Amino acid sequence: MENTTATRHATYQRKLAKARTTATVPLIDVAANELPTNLIPQLGTLTLDWQGFLTAQQQEERTGYLPLMQTINRYHTARQQFTLDRQSLIITGGAQQALLLILNSLLQPGDAVAFVTPSYFSASAVFSAAGVRAYTIPTTTLGLDLTALETAIIKHRIKLLILNPTLQNPTGRILPLAERQAILALCQRYQVAIVEDDVFGWLVDRDIAVPPFKALAPDNVIYISSLSKLLGSSTRIGWIVAPQAIGERIRQVQKNLDLVPSLLAQVMADHALNSPEFSLGVTQLTTQLAQRRQNVTAILRQLRPDWHFVTPLGGFYLWVTQADRNIFEHLLEQHLLVTPGPIYGAERSAFRFNFAGLDYRQQRLLIQRLS
Repeated sequence: MENTTATRHATYQRKLAKARTTATVPLIDVAANELPTNLIPQLGTLTLDWQGFLTAQQQEERTGYLPLMQTINRYHTARQQFTLDRQSLIITGGAQQALLLILNSLLQPGDAVAFVTPSYFSASAVFSAAGVRAYTIPTTTLGLDLTALETAIIKHRIKLLILNPTLQNPTGRILPLAERQAILALCQRYQVAIVEDDVFGWLVDRDIAVPPFKALAPDNVIYISSLSKLLGSSTRIGWIVAPQAIGERIRQVQKNLDLVPSLLAQVMADHALNSPEFSLGVTQLTTQLAQRRQNVTAILRQLRPDWHFVTPLGGFYLWVTQADRNIFEHLLEQHLLVTPGPIYGAERSAFRFNFAGLDYRQQRLLIQRLS
């Protein structure tokens, strides 16, 4: 199954790459995984001389650059998410590397994990790299299917449940508090740890934010975040917050695999998070994304009423379902690139639509293509 998924994923990616390199007319590329460069917050210039870099080296600890860890701690505390009491904070080379470290630290080859579908985890090679078995849990109109999760836990001896509960990729869904509590109760009953991937947490308005799983059960949850969805995928800085005993095992694996991110990248990340322009930049970004989301959803609802989606409360993805099983190919013929549902373990009739890059000009072009 995993090989079939990987092959299918590669086939779609080849088609997208070919369309991007051979297009003779302007493309509408809503298949991107991240923000367009012109939306990434502008955070000024990093000034770092050689002496300053040598000084920074003296502040590097086993788990990362101390000032960056202190900054991340302040961030979570200021947003009233959770504190690092009796927790370990470990800097990683992004969220995918963080997940790989967790799997290699806590599981043996052949152990089982579970994640919700549709999910970008369906396209991830991290499970095969760690030698673990991965099982998908379907969602219903009420959310994650708790009966299916319990059945999988018992049948396959699931060790970890991996969730992306805030602005889930690809659906954009935010799990409500009651659903989070129900999932936690079930996992605690069977002693299944939860890995919480919160890379989109930056893009949620505080007024609608739901407490992360880590805040609800600090000792049962391993938390992952990164800067990639905010400052671009090349940032390659993420972090893990885990109970101290688990954190120590992760640190040892990170050391053995030599996966400590570069000090320069950590210094730059700390500079970005402490930049006077950071908070304003995030606010401006979420405002721009909200405007584009409003405009694009209005266009789609008018011109494609048969496309069904729930408007998300943040982020930059729409998850669309409709009847045409060849929608990816048909849109490709119109020079409209989307990310097809099978990449996320869903039907061919579903697709992910990244509206972040659709400025006014692209919105006008979208209207022309869909009219």
